Amino acid sequence: MDNHSAGFGKTLLRIRKNKQYSQQYMAENKIHQSTYSKMERDLIEPTLGNYRHLLSRLDMSDEELQYIMNDYNHSEKEQLLTAFMNLSFNDVPLLQEIREKALKYLDVHTDYIITDIVHLTDALIILAITGDIADARKHVRPVWKRLEKLDGWYLVELRMINAMLFLFPIDEAILISGTALAQIQKYVNHPFAGKIAVSLRHNLCLLLLKNGRYAETIMRIDELIPAAKEAGSYRHLSVCYLRKGLALAKTGNPEGQLLIDQAFRLIEAADDQDFKANLENEYNLLKEQSNS
Repeated sequence: MDNHSAGFGKTLLRIRKNKQYSQQYMAENKIHQSTYSKMERDLIEPTLGNYRHLLSRLDMSDEELQYIMNDYNHSEKEQLLTAFMNLSFNDVPLLQEIREKALKYLDVHTDYIITDIVHLTDALIILAITGDIADARKHVRPVWKRLEKLDGWYLVELRMINAMLFLFPIDEAILISGTALAQIQKYVNHPFAGKIAVSLRHNLCLLLLKNGRYAETIMRIDELIPAAKEAGSYRHLSVCYLRKGLALAKTGNPEGQLLIDQAFRLIEAADDQDFKANLENEYNLLKEQSNS
């Protein structure tokens, strides 16, 4: 298979021996014994059907096997994706580092998603340095132009949309997030889909709050709070309390400040200093924005 390195057979052999499985067990009645032996010696590559069969016999996912093949690390592309999805969008040096790594990757590979990351990092750097959202949107336009033509979005495209959601005008962002959340429903039992859905909803709430649509902000956050409580996620719950508190405060409701205080008490109780700094930064930025 083209997406596996020449070390597939050696990795297969090592795992089989570690698990104390025989070649007969691995081949079962699906693969001829001599064919299996050639795979372990890297003389032939497995067909897709054989590859899936071997994963089943190893009780592994493709992701885990590739991780092992890459010396217990993610591939270069996966590392770029993970770094981009986990970064703080205000961290300009890290954005620039990811951008440079992505460009080096593209020197060797043709890849739509990594190209998207270059466009998105360009947009986020501009936004962080100048605050010029119109200029930032020019850089994400090629990404959206590609994605909007697709008949459906898969997890990686949904992650891209989530990363760029706040660069759309609010009404367009509401429509796009609605479509994205409907697509995510197809992945209802997938372990990563729920995280993407929650992140999309949180980002949409932040957009609504920034655009002064306080009633919608409160309504959508009220939908998020029970899930955050059920998941035991104090971070998500504190963000919900902070944003709902700010929205309530803007409508003149005195309960707003109580919720804001509760958000910070949650983080203090967890002694999560890094997240506390992020929460304080968001609070100060949103207060400054509302006062301008």
